[in-house]
Amino acid sequence: MENLQKRKFGLLTTTAMIVGIVIGSGIFFKTDNILAAVNGSVFLGVLAWALGGFGIVFGGLTIAVLAKRDENVGGLITYSELAWGKTWGYLAGWFQIFFYYPALVAVVSWVAAMYISILFGWTETGTLFGVAVSFVPDWAFPFSLTEWIVTIILIVVLFVFNSFKTKEAGKFQSFAMVVKVSALILLAITGIFMGDPVAVNHVSDLGQLGGGFFAALVPIAFAFDGWQVAPSIAHEIKNPKRNLPLALTFAPLMIMIIYISYFVGINAVLGPDQVLALGDGAVSVFAEQFFGSIGYRLVLVAVVTSVIGTCNGLTLAYIRLPYALGLRNELPASDKFAKVDEKTDIPLFSAVFTFVVSLVWLLFHFATTVGVINFNWTMFAGISVDEIAIILIYFFLVLIFSGVIKDFFKKKVDNIFEGLVFPSLAIIGACTAIYGGFLSPMVAIYLVVSIAGILAGLLVKPKSIH
Repeated sequence: MENLQKRKFGLLTTTAMIVGIVIGSGIFFKTDNILAAVNGSVFLGVLAWALGGFGIVFGGLTIAVLAKRDENVGGLITYSELAWGKTWGYLAGWFQIFFYYPALVAVVSWVAAMYISILFGWTETGTLFGVAVSFVPDWAFPFSLTEWIVTIILIVVLFVFNSFKTKEAGKFQSFAMVVKVSALILLAITGIFMGDPVAVNHVSDLGQLGGGFFAALVPIAFAFDGWQVAPSIAHEIKNPKRNLPLALTFAPLMIMIIYISYFVGINAVLGPDQVLALGDGAVSVFAEQFFGSIGYRLVLVAVVTSVIGTCNGLTLAYIRLPYALGLRNELPASDKFAKVDEKTDIPLFSAVFTFVVSLVWLLFHFATTVGVINFNWTMFAGISVDEIAIILIYFFLVLIFSGVIKDFFKKKVDNIFEGLVFPSLAIIGACTAIYGGFLSPMVAIYLVVSIAGILAGLLVKPKSIH
């Protein structure tokens, strides 16, 4: 079946898609996790950020090689097909539809709700939107009833927005990118010049390099995640063989520089001990210390815009994944998934389906947080919904990178850098994140459940597809 969607996104929107999704929640609520993993060493934290950035830079360059060859619907589905055939392409799509995107949409929307609550002061236990109500359960912030209600509202609004106002959703992505990059650069410059970055960086910490360093690569992988999302809208990008590779090349470099600068800046001002103690609220204290109450509010608005921009980009991309498999007749009711509404230029059945799956994963996130803390649902203890998806996507990326190397030796890729050097370095970067994931005590459960869920996709795949 032929793609029916129009090409409406230019280079700016494509770059904004990558930067807007990657720079969002992770940099703000994973900074303390990274510091904790490296025992408060800023130097090792910077080293971990650089290694994580190293992976996505060469990952982007490798995906760009494939983007020049094929502009069909599907993104990583298409590239998995190019590398290892249709079955792997189908499994990549199935994984993204049922594991990767809905988990991230759920968790990142909740993070946005958390910062919205901080902005409006809705953080007191036993309150609903800041008002004391007797029937409200005493779930502590950031897992209180207000956050869950705001999260659901956000998911509903973003799916409706991306289903009926696609061009506006793309424009918002560009706007969010400008806001978040500007805010991070301002905070980074302020921290580096007004703080003492030399005092908190100790090269001698290199002697402490160990398992904790690699464990830090898991939250870093979350913070960098999203660069591979842009190819999912390749069929809607103008001149994709030019614009997509350009975006995949420059956006990761920009992101890595901004992340490291912000990380150094906030630690230079507050010190690693205070960043660890403040946790997700560190950015608020950092902003208020230099810019006062008004500046604090403005920075929080920028943070909220940043995280919502990430949610918007994920939603924009996610809606198109069942559509991509529907065009290939690889899902039950493929004709419904592949049907594009003429007025909205969106596969509405696909949009509704992805909305429902996202809510299911939000319920799972609820079980792993409130369920464990307040209801003693021990079967969900220790599970981190977001990190399941992040680690598994790297397995598929390693296969794609390996496929490019295979094509190089089959003379399908002529350039030694594009066919061998870039993908080899991308594999090294991806494997460091995977190794960090294996340090989790719940990794065995993650892998068994996730692999079983992915392989279950073969059971519902239409038999006529080979």
